[in-house]
Amino acid sequence: MARSRKPDASEPPEWVALPHELYAATCAELVTFSHKTVNSNAPAGGIRLAPEQGLKLPYVSARTLLGAGAVPALDYMANKDRKATVVKQLHQLLKGTATAPPEEAKRILATLAGATAQGAQFGTDVVSLRLKQLLIPRQDGYVAVTPESAAGLCHEVRSKVRQHNDRLKEKPDDTQRRIPVAVFGLGGSNPQNVGSTSLVRDMQRPLVFFAPPENRQVKAILALHFQGVRIRLPRPLLRAFRDWCADCRRRHGGLIPTNMATRDEEIVHIRRIARVVLAQGEAARQRLLAQRELLPAGGSPLVFAEADPVRRGLVDPELRDKDWPRAFALQLAGLIADYRFSDGQEEFQFEQADIFELQAMIEAVVR
Repeated sequence: MARSRKPDASEPPEWVALPHELYAATCAELVTFSHKTVNSNAPAGGIRLAPEQGLKLPYVSARTLLGAGAVPALDYMANKDRKATVVKQLHQLLKGTATAPPEEAKRILATLAGATAQGAQFGTDVVSLRLKQLLIPRQDGYVAVTPESAAGLCHEVRSKVRQHNDRLKEKPDDTQRRIPVAVFGLGGSNPQNVGSTSLVRDMQRPLVFFAPPENRQVKAILALHFQGVRIRLPRPLLRAFRDWCADCRRRHGGLIPTNMATRDEEIVHIRRIARVVLAQGEAARQRLLAQRELLPAGGSPLVFAEADPVRRGLVDPELRDKDWPRAFALQLAGLIADYRFSDGQEEFQFEQADIFELQAMIEAVVR
């Protein structure tokens, strides 16, 4: 048997005459959210939002569409008694593409407006085992929430996405990107069991988002901003200082002399180490200044206010208070004294008095 020819897309849809009572009954049970969008085997049920449930918030949802004056398309809860045909023709009437007799169209639209002017709930007395539930904590315990999809919202989103993608196809723009969509097999072999064909197709094309790739440069800049710069001791200079200390002890019976000449030599070593560390802070400051647009509040302050005070001041001299030189000297002297070469040779052998001397030398450098 020859197959019937599909109507041309440019031809107006054929109008099917149906009893007005069927329209009235279907309109009364139209919903914004349907149980079957979660599981096509769930019992029929759903919720229709009332106009007063609209919200004015900077998010995309069925309620915020209402708040913006746009009513999401409604759908049936289950495909029976020719409801699919009824809803299909209702959508045609709302779009202005129906070929219904004028009087019949006017009467049906009036019935639709009257039936959907109020919110309604169907099949919500008992939550089906086929529907998911989330337990959201609140002060007096938990509240159970069953997430459901709004086919009309999907329709609005896909419509905007298609407009965006079509516009870029006709007129490419380097500042904008095409929005990708996926294919979601909603409803199994017969998606019409979930809802009207036009809306189900929109639900089968969810948006796709990809996590941004890691940018090591941005990550490093933000780490500098939030943590400050970590002191990295220059190993060659520390090895030279260690060798000088060991040579002094060998030549003076295991002790480092406290005469002026020896002290001047020691200060030279400490000054070199401190200046390298200070240069690390200046290098970090220049990096932050060069990437200031990436920092919170435009890099004001240049280093996060709750970062370690010594690290903050090491990066930005303007963030150093009167106690910073001593705090910096205390930290750097401790790092030098605790440094381990692990090369089989003698380590630093500082006593507490020696560490105090190191602190004084370092503090003199940064003041």
